Amino acid sequence: MPLEEYNKKRDFKQTAEPEGKAAVGKGKLKFVIQRHAASRLHYDFRLEMDGVLKSWAIPKGPSLNPEDKRLAMMVEDHPFAYRTFEGSIPDGNYGAGEVEIWDEGTYEPLEKVKGKTDDLIMQHELHTGSMKFVLSGKKLKGEFALVKIKNAESGDPWLLIKHRDQFSVDHYDAEENTDPDSKVSAYLQSKKKSSKVSKSSAPEMKSYRNHAPALSGERKLTKFITPMLAGTSAKPFSSPEWAFEIKWDGYRAIADLRKDIQLYSRNGLSYAEKFKKISNSLKFQEHEMILDGELVAYDNEGKPNFQWLQRIGENPNLNIIYQVFDLLWLNGHSTENLSLLQRKELLKDALVETEHIKYHDHILEKGEAFFMQIEKLGLEGMIAKKTDSTYSRGTRNGDWLKIKRQQTEEVLICGFTAPKGSRKKFGSLILVRYHGNELIFCGHTGTGFSDKMLVELYDKMKPLIVAESPFKKIPKTNDKATWLKPELIAEIKFTEITSDHIFRHPVFLRLREDLNPKDLNFKKDEKTNIPEPKPLKKTTMKRDTDQLQKFGKQEVKLTNQSKIYFPKDGVTKGDVIAYYQSISKYILPHLKDRPQSMNRFPNGIEGMSFYQKDASDEIPDWIETQKVFSESTDKYINYILCNDKATMAYLNNLGCIELNVWTSRKDTTDKPDYLVLDLDPSDNNTFEDVILTAQTVKKVMDKAKVKGYCKTSGSSGIHIYIPAGAKYSFEQVKDFAHVMMQMVQKEIPDITTLERNLQKRDKGKIYLDYLQNRRGQTLASVYSLRPKNGAPVSMPIEWDELKTGLKPTDFNIENALQRIEQKGDIFKPVLGKGFDMLKALELLEKE
Repeated sequence: MPLEEYNKKRDFKQTAEPEGKAAVGKGKLKFVIQRHAASRLHYDFRLEMDGVLKSWAIPKGPSLNPEDKRLAMMVEDHPFAYRTFEGSIPDGNYGAGEVEIWDEGTYEPLEKVKGKTDDLIMQHELHTGSMKFVLSGKKLKGEFALVKIKNAESGDPWLLIKHRDQFSVDHYDAEENTDPDSKVSAYLQSKKKSSKVSKSSAPEMKSYRNHAPALSGERKLTKFITPMLAGTSAKPFSSPEWAFEIKWDGYRAIADLRKDIQLYSRNGLSYAEKFKKISNSLKFQEHEMILDGELVAYDNEGKPNFQWLQRIGENPNLNIIYQVFDLLWLNGHSTENLSLLQRKELLKDALVETEHIKYHDHILEKGEAFFMQIEKLGLEGMIAKKTDSTYSRGTRNGDWLKIKRQQTEEVLICGFTAPKGSRKKFGSLILVRYHGNELIFCGHTGTGFSDKMLVELYDKMKPLIVAESPFKKIPKTNDKATWLKPELIAEIKFTEITSDHIFRHPVFLRLREDLNPKDLNFKKDEKTNIPEPKPLKKTTMKRDTDQLQKFGKQEVKLTNQSKIYFPKDGVTKGDVIAYYQSISKYILPHLKDRPQSMNRFPNGIEGMSFYQKDASDEIPDWIETQKVFSESTDKYINYILCNDKATMAYLNNLGCIELNVWTSRKDTTDKPDYLVLDLDPSDNNTFEDVILTAQTVKKVMDKAKVKGYCKTSGSSGIHIYIPAGAKYSFEQVKDFAHVMMQMVQKEIPDITTLERNLQKRDKGKIYLDYLQNRRGQTLASVYSLRPKNGAPVSMPIEWDELKTGLKPTDFNIENALQRIEQKGDIFKPVLGKGFDMLKALELLEKE
């Protein structure tokens, strides 16, 4: 039932909130916004729909400024009667605090549909994840949009956006539009006063943090996040697919605000004590976040100055600003799988700017013009970032590129020569870098040193002097060398690098204490500059953009056949349709009579996507459907059944790159045809870990004398299917799967977990997901394409193929048909006679 979660959370003997009962309002659809002071002040935005109030929590409140894209976390449905609720929720109850109505009125969809009620239109838009409506409230008026953030790791985040119209304004703060006699404001004031009394002499804070954590200098943290890194581009460029930011001349720093405040370098060196102004400013943030940015020192002319930053110890009053450009975590939810622009929208909304903490903005598309301005200002350079790129920790994958105003590079100092003439301390430095695990000679530099730097650098080099050269083969230097342990890092500018890695005309700029010597590796850098993958070689013919095509006896209108679905591989919508038609005789038996959950990518894998279960009224009448009652929505959903080539082409044309089906069929919707075990690795697992886990599942199946069949997920995991023959209920199959997964987890506890909660789950373990065996759950069908780079296919594999060397990306749109024709449908037994569950349980109990 829709209000079950609402009722579970409340004790109506203690709270005056209305009990959860569905009801239908009269006349126009109603909306209400309630200002709610609970653990934090926020605004609850509620829209009447389907007899309840669909609800979102908005931390910063709604806005009439189109530039303010407000984070809105969808929460449980509330009863229609809740729209008039105001008052206190007692301590100890869910949402304890004070509630008042901030705004209320009616609303309607922006676009009407003939023959459909406003309520039905809004329900449909809610399911698509994109809602457009017109509010007629006392404070909020005009056009708005609620847009679901796709691929969020957990939670249900949306963005509330005001359209530009006659009611929009350039500045809006919900707090500034609160009634002067607000009871919530009075409640907050009383809490503030009592907090001051209890804290006595403790300083007042704006956030939930009451004090800075105990800090112990620049210690190396045991657990830290290695930030995403940038490759290099030789020259600036412009592109609608890229965003451009200033490249700051400072220290890269991660700020983790989830518990205590942690501020540290890319190598885990704590900055919290060294940069106290930043640490103190972070206490005033209002959200639990993990931030990525750059610590930048500004000189007397207001320009970034790296040398000043290095001398922070000598000048603690230095003007330091933490330029924050990315968001990895927000209020219990990872944001790393969101696109760059989605992360920056959330960051802009959530970050509280202070004197020392600033949001670092970007410009879109016009990289060359932006770079010209950077050159005029004398800044170091710019960073180009793909607008749809996710956050990849510790990697240079080409999605971020740095373009410098002058060529600079970091090198290791592994020796020096004697001074000549009036020169003090040393003559020139001997430069090296790694190439893999081997040190290679990169030339000398004897320029760029002040007298003071000669002394300071010599004092740092003396303790590192060694008797023998660190090279396997001693290079020819320009004078007798004094060798050093290669630990000091220098930044140099130069004109070019020769083919044998020698820097021409190098000039010493400064020492870098914030980097790791092992990161200075030509081999790693070469990998970051890998050219774009060549498109997959295709055998399909060039297709018209739009066409009517016959599949069997049925004609299907195919549109935009040249649209690119996999940009890095050059695979078009037409190629996707052609692939599925080529394997139709193999895949259709696995799709037949099974309700389809449509995962639509109308603009390809790098565009926005959304799930759709309910078939629209516009589908052709020749497509078979099945109405299935959904307990979660308390209504019937009309699912498409993909039973023929024409329907499959129709679905592909809608943007269904992958085909997701129920484990049961239309005539036996309550009894699955097979049991599914989903081995879902974390980012820290290797595919070898997944293979070992699958082999362990096979051992458990062998003990139970149960036959199972495995396939690659087409992403990073393995799916194992056991025929059930529609003999058992979903509950029975799920419980048996749970027993099996418990045995697997007991066998290999170091790499597997049954913890479902993402926040509690060990980030280094494979999740043994047996909950796919619930009614209505879907997985990508065997032979289905997956919306990932490389156009991979979920491919069945024989158990003796499941060994080291197998990769989940081995099977793709180009080679899948050839393999299937060679092997036949080795997944066909999954649709056969089911196993004897009672006997299997008896055998497992003997272990």
